[in-house]
Order: sequence, then structure tokens, then C-alpha cells
Amino acid sequence: MADTTVVSSERVSLRPVERDDAEFMQRSTTDPEIRVPLGSTQPSNSHQSETFIEETLEGGDGVSLVVETDDESIGLVAVKSLDQARPELVYWLVPEYHGEGYGSEAVGLFVDYLFRTHDCRGLHARVFDFNDGSQDVVRGLGFTEEGRFREARFVDGDYVDVVHFGLLRREWQAR
Repeated sequence: MADTTVVSSERVSLRPVERDDAEFMQRSTTDPEIRVPLGSTQPSNSHQSETFIEETLEGGDGVSLVVETDDESIGLVAVKSLDQARPELVYWLVPEYHGEGYGSEAVGLFVDYLFRTHDCRGLHARVFDFNDGSQDVVRGLGFTEEGRFREARFVDGDYVDVVHFGLLRREWQAR
């Protein structure tokens, strides 16, 4: 298979999502350690994952890239609706790579790529209040907490706050 790396750093590389990634993508809706922090309520089967790739990733107006290390897929970084001034950043890693800096490295690489290649004023991210690791990632990259929607989502049996973070292009460039 040809190398389709879009951008890489010391430990991670980002490449486009392919149809062959359906099984890997399905993990985000079935593995509770990924599904719950993302707020995914509906597990998907392989056909639904393939359809998601075809309709959303291939036909959408965002950018979605698989995070890899040593040729192993370990996560996803994406933005939805690039036509918006501040598209929404979404990311996840498989649990085996949590807490080792891979998330910060991959998301930082992706944010830099987006600001170099797309005309967006900034980015925003929504993180559940209980997801300290994800909050550490965005804060560490210079995102600012911009608001909180109290008890805004029902996740795993409880209503939880959704914390909104933002990062402007000029703030990223000033780092």
C-alpha cells in the first residue's frame, strides 16, 4: 500500500481515513473507554461504519485523519464543517495510548496542519466535564475555556456538563 501520510511528527503520523478503516472506526462506538467520553450512544456494526466513512468522511465538508504510530492505527483527529469560521475539533485515541502524550502530539500536529492549509479563524472543541485527559490536551495546546453547558448531555446514566473550548488562529501562531 502506498504511503498516504499527510503530516508526521517524531512519534505519530496522520493519514486519510480509508474504507479499510471501518473496523477500526467501529471501535469508537463500541469500546466503552472511547464511546463514553465521546458521548456515542449507538454502537455501530461494520456496515454502519462503512456507510459512515462513505457518507460523512468521504462526502463531508471536514477533514478526518487516522493517527498512526509505527504503522498501527491508534486514533482519529477530525474537524466538521470547514465552511464555518470555527469548525469543531474531534479526536480520540485507543485506550492503550492514553496518558502517554500521543493525543497532544497528534492533535497539535493536526491543528497546525489545519491552520496552514485551511482558511478558518479558529477551532472549537466540546469536552465532557469528567474527561480530564481531553481537557488537558486542549488546554495544553492553548485552547481557552469559553463556556459550560450545565447538565447538557446524558452520558452513561447521568447528566453531565459540556465544557466549550476555543482557539483562534492568531493565538496558535503566537505560540
